[in-house]
Amino acid sequence: MDKKYVIPSGLKPGKEVIEKVEGFLKKFKPLEIENNSPLLLYFDEKSKAYYFICHIDGATLSENCDYEATLDPDDEDEIYKLNRDITEDQAAFKFMEKDALGGRSFEDMVIEYDTSYYLKKALKIYGGQHRLKAIENVRKEKGHIYHGIRVYFGLLRDQKVEIARVNNTSIAVPNDLLDRMQEQLLGPQLRDWCHSAGLLEPGDDFADRKNPDKPTARIVRTLFLNFHKGILANNDTFHQPILCKSGGRDEEYLKLREKINWSDKAMLQMGKQFMRLHKLQKEIVSQRNKDNFAEFARKTMSLSVVASWAYAAGFFQRNADYLKILYSLPDIVAPPEDPLNAKALSEARLKGTDPDTYRGLGTRNSSEELGRMLEVFLVLVTKASKKKITKDLANAAIQSYEAKKANLRAEKVLKKI
Repeated sequence: MDKKYVIPSGLKPGKEVIEKVEGFLKKFKPLEIENNSPLLLYFDEKSKAYYFICHIDGATLSENCDYEATLDPDDEDEIYKLNRDITEDQAAFKFMEKDALGGRSFEDMVIEYDTSYYLKKALKIYGGQHRLKAIENVRKEKGHIYHGIRVYFGLLRDQKVEIARVNNTSIAVPNDLLDRMQEQLLGPQLRDWCHSAGLLEPGDDFADRKNPDKPTARIVRTLFLNFHKGILANNDTFHQPILCKSGGRDEEYLKLREKINWSDKAMLQMGKQFMRLHKLQKEIVSQRNKDNFAEFARKTMSLSVVASWAYAAGFFQRNADYLKILYSLPDIVAPPEDPLNAKALSEARLKGTDPDTYRGLGTRNSSEELGRMLEVFLVLVTKASKKKITKDLANAAIQSYEAKKANLRAEKVLKKI
């Protein structure tokens, strides 16, 4: 057959797209062409991208699919993955693999044909990596089965992110992956800072879901935002940490990001001290025989603790002695005691106010919870005679926060008189 594809009238793909289309057809033989049916070149008006819808056998897909699709082909950005991590141990994947073994023909995996990096794996996966992994796992038995793919050509950086985002959101992917993808589009600065501060291992990227070992993009954004809010806060301000939004644009973070001095020594020290606290908290709780719950071990990574600790670290930049106390939290206890005393925080509550379902400090993400948790660090540093978190200190911090909040409310009412 001479005519392998058709360009609909009105479409004018550029030279680069045509070259990639013809390169794809030269290397691969979709089922449609083998059966004398030319492919139609489609155009996505939203992303301004060209693509085929076609079918390729499982063995060929397994040999040519790249699960490490990235934004750019250069070494610096090669760890900018546009996929979720493969989770072969999940029950849903096991059913998917069973279907593949039964001869299931999967459809609409999203791929870009790109030979600019890792030439042996020219089919870069943007959506459907679990289906493709299941196909790969049974290729010896069912490699002859054809599967449907949507293959794009000549994508620019923004188009890659948009197409990957759309196809991941269509399968209800966690917001943490969307945050990571947006951060990748903004640039490498936040990730590189995390490498310098020890929040991420060299060559690693943000977690795409809750992870006990490394932070998500939202956690680090929240750390940054509250650190700078604390620096700018007045001494007599009613202090209120906040959380960065997830799964979409956070305008306050984006404005701050434009002004950040990524080489700032105080900011780098803050990151290192945060990770030092997290590692010791996790290590001590995980190794002891009692009260070794997973939520206690990852307490430092809970959003309310991240926001409040970072706010306190920013606020105490004006007082070196107070800052030293905050950063010394990992040094004042010895195993089996953990620096945050997660058990004491879990038992703290305001009698007569908190419901029976309240699970203690640092377990929720409401503004009130963030304010209470911040007050723990403020009371610890400025009021407590023994510089360690106890149940009495946690209860006192709750009462102190509630009193400050009531006073602020009263001042607002009085101003209206």
